[in-house]
Amino acid sequence: MATTIYTQGARIDHYEIIRMLGHGGMNRVYLARDMLNQQEVVLKFPNDDLIGNIAVFERYKREAQIGNCLHHPRVQRLLNNDEKRLEEYLVVEYIKGQTLRAVLEEHALNPLPVAEAICITLQICEALAYCHEQGIIHRDIKPENIMLQEDGNIKIIDFGIALLEGARRVTWRGLSGTVGTPDYMSPEQLKGKRGTTSSDIYAVGMILYEMLCGHTPFEGENIFAIMNQHVSQDPPSILLMNPQLSSALATVVMRTIRRDQDKRYKSMSDLLHDLRNLEEVKPMPYEPETPRLNQSGRTAITATLIIIAICLLIIALGFLVQFVHNVGH
Repeated sequence: MATTIYTQGARIDHYEIIRMLGHGGMNRVYLARDMLNQQEVVLKFPNDDLIGNIAVFERYKREAQIGNCLHHPRVQRLLNNDEKRLEEYLVVEYIKGQTLRAVLEEHALNPLPVAEAICITLQICEALAYCHEQGIIHRDIKPENIMLQEDGNIKIIDFGIALLEGARRVTWRGLSGTVGTPDYMSPEQLKGKRGTTSSDIYAVGMILYEMLCGHTPFEGENIFAIMNQHVSQDPPSILLMNPQLSSALATVVMRTIRRDQDKRYKSMSDLLHDLRNLEEVKPMPYEPETPRLNQSGRTAITATLIIIAICLLIIALGFLVQFVHNVGH
């Protein structure tokens, strides 16, 4: 089934399309005007070719269910969910401002001021602590899903892959149970686990690290190299990247992004408390664990050693043949 693309001025129920905001593999997102009250809103349509997929529709209904559970000033609101519509779509709050990604790009890989980075992170933690209390795990916290409003306040958006505690696992053809964005995904998510509150904590730590350094701790030539680093090793100390940071703040950051989730903060509220009270944080030396190789890594090293051994043998044979040739003459 071909996906319908709406143009400016098109009407859907009592909403008039203003412009498209985005079009991805899962949905189309439009800025629209509610003609009943002239309020600008965002409409999220599941792509038409996915409507018949039961799992996709389950995800869609879950996002609506989650939206109905969340009522927090730092979380994007779901609107008008109980009205009858001619087709399936979600209506959510339109937030004026820019994404945290846009702010980071404006700084051109330079760190944000420490006070600004902490202020943003505190707000993210407040919102996620509330979500976790409601049994909701976002699972895709990243700069693209953090909106900075014109007054400096933030709102978390896009609960499309959020997990509601107790809900059954939903996957569909073409999308595995591993969901999220690799630069900010916890090792356990990358291994295919559902994700927990600890996974959201890890993502927040990655964002804070990026704001304070201008880049994430893991960088590679491709997405697979980055994923492997998340799974196999602890990140480098943030003090190596930005020595001007306080040891207390560095301790907090590194505790959020340990590969071993047992070494991270136990809750978002604990992280929030320490960020609010850095003067009470006892600085701790950070020692990353020795990187662990997965099976593919060990196989690659073994293959490399075999190739090196064969090359050395060939070289040795070459010298031997040359030596025998010289002796014969």
